[in-house]
Amino acid sequence: MNRGYAGFYKGHYLRSSYEYAYAKYLDFYSIQWTYEEKVFDLGYKLYKPDFFFYDKDNKLEKIVEIKSRNKEAKDNARKSLNTIEEKYNIKCELISYEELLKIYNELPFSCYGLQKVLQNKKC
Repeated sequence: MNRGYAGFYKGHYLRSSYEYAYAKYLDFYSIQWTYEEKVFDLGYKLYKPDFFFYDKDNKLEKIVEIKSRNKEAKDNARKSLNTIEEKYNIKCELISYEELLKIYNELPFSCYGLQKVLQNKKC
């Protein structure tokens, strides 16, 4: 995965290939999501997380932020997500490139997943 991709997917402008890969993962498992739909006032800055998940009553139950391998970016995101959890009582998760690669590799359309499928295919 290369962070360089940015473009539209299902009507959302995704800012990186990491976000695109996560959206594809969610869709593969039929998990409903929305993207960058709310801005949170953290007291020291405004913050717009990536993915939002709602329960059956349409209550926001979880936020997921996708970050690259950059340690400073991950640390800043972690701080922001912790503030959202404390201030708004919403569960938050940070998924880094490394974690995303692990979950994405299990999908049949990833390079690793396709290789596994082909190895197990009987002719």
